[in-house]
Amino acid sequence: MRLIDLIAGEKTQVTLTADIGDLEITGLTADARAVQPGFLFAALPGSTVDGRDYIKAAIENGATAILAPNGTDVPQGAGMIAAPDARAALAHMAAVFYGDQPDTIAAVTGTNGKTSVAHFTRQIWTALGDSAVSLGTLGLQMPDGSVKPSLTTPDPVTLHADLAELCRQGVTHAVLEASSHGLDQRRMDGVR
Repeated sequence: MRLIDLIAGEKTQVTLTADIGDLEITGLTADARAVQPGFLFAALPGSTVDGRDYIKAAIENGATAILAPNGTDVPQGAGMIAAPDARAALAHMAAVFYGDQPDTIAAVTGTNGKTSVAHFTRQIWTALGDSAVSLGTLGLQMPDGSVKPSLTTPDPVTLHADLAELCRQGVTHAVLEASSHGLDQRRMDGVR
């Protein structure tokens, strides 16, 4: 997907530091070790690790473009995308990159009861004949009852990739546990 198409729309507020809009982006990641040629690397500051420290490694691994907070320095010649909120920008880019999502998505937040409410919601939808999943503390519970391990609220790239794959598999309803930590880190941004 062309970078210019990836950042289109009012929800992705970014600035390109060079004429890189026609770059072809083949994947997204915030893990420099997972970068492959053509990937966009999101250099996000974290609580213990700062992704900006891994920009050089990401470029060496083939990153085509770097998404980072405003004011980040990148090596000369690297395609830089600056954003006031790089986490939100990554989530919205992931939503555009992966595209499809189940028709109905509900998110459950709060101090207690998220897992139970998500589990019951999936059961109700399933009883009504909908192809439904729940994603949270118990993992990704599929329509056939199988469970795949997952974080309570996965990173936005994983979340949007999973939603697109579920949609391709015919899932029409998804209920997600939205942890306060996940919401604070903008992991759910871009979910429709």
